[in-house]
Parts: sequence; C-alpha cells; structure tokens
Amino acid sequence: MAKFNIFFMVALVLASGVLASFAQEPEEDISPSTLIDDTAYPPEDAMPPETEHTKYLEECASKVEAECGKEIFLGMFESLPITQKCCLQLVKMGKTCHDDLVKAIIFLPEYSPKASLALSNSVQIWDKCVLVIEQISPAPASIE
Repeated sequence: MAKFNIFFMVALVLASGVLASFAQEPEEDISPSTLIDDTAYPPEDAMPPETEHTKYLEECASKVEAECGKEIFLGMFESLPITQKCCLQLVKMGKTCHDDLVKAIIFLPEYSPKASLALSNSVQIWDKCVLVIEQISPAPASIE
C-alpha cells in the first residue's frame, strides 16, 4: 500500500514537472551544441523541482487514503468498481482535484496510450460516486 502511494506521488510530481516545463517559454538562443551535448540534460533519475502545481496535486492526493487512491486509479484503467468509502473520499476531495489528478496521470508516457479509456472511466467513476453519495445522504427536503 505504501509503495503504491509513493509511486502515485512520484507520478504526480513527474507529471507536474513535465507540465511546468511546457508552460515555460522556450529559450530564444538554442545552439546546436546544446541539442547534442548530453551534459545539457539532467540525469534520467533526477526529480523535477517542486512547483506550485505539484504542491496543489499533492494536496489533492492527500485528501484520499492510499487504499482509495489505488482503487480509483485501478478503476480508471481496468474498470473496477469503487467502494462507497472511496466514493465518499473522492467526492469530498472535489471534482476539480479529481480532474486535475487524472490529467496529470494520463499525461505520463506510461499511461498516455490508455488516456481515452482513463478519461472515460474517470468521468463514470465521478458520476457513480456522486450518485452513491446522494443515496447515502439525500439533500434536505425544502420546507414550504
């Protein structure tokens, strides 16, 4: 369980680092030697610097227990059911956080081939969880 949580957080950090690199404007003066010189690139195992977006994604992920994060993650790619407990945590986390975490995950190269499946399933997961929560605690009746 802890290994998955660490993997999930690393995946989010990497995704946000990649997203942040695209958000930066490219350098105007790129010499051919920069494109060829291997020392111009960080080592493959180097972590991108923590950004505000990374912190935001970590805050979102921390609102869901690791067990539920794993359940939701697997549901996105394998269409597995989500428990009532995890639905409650997901809805409590919020749709914006859910959508942003999904985008960060499917942006990673190892998950991008299944992006359309993950996006579709993530919408279904969210909709199902909202229905589950509404059934547990229906909206209060209006007093006339």
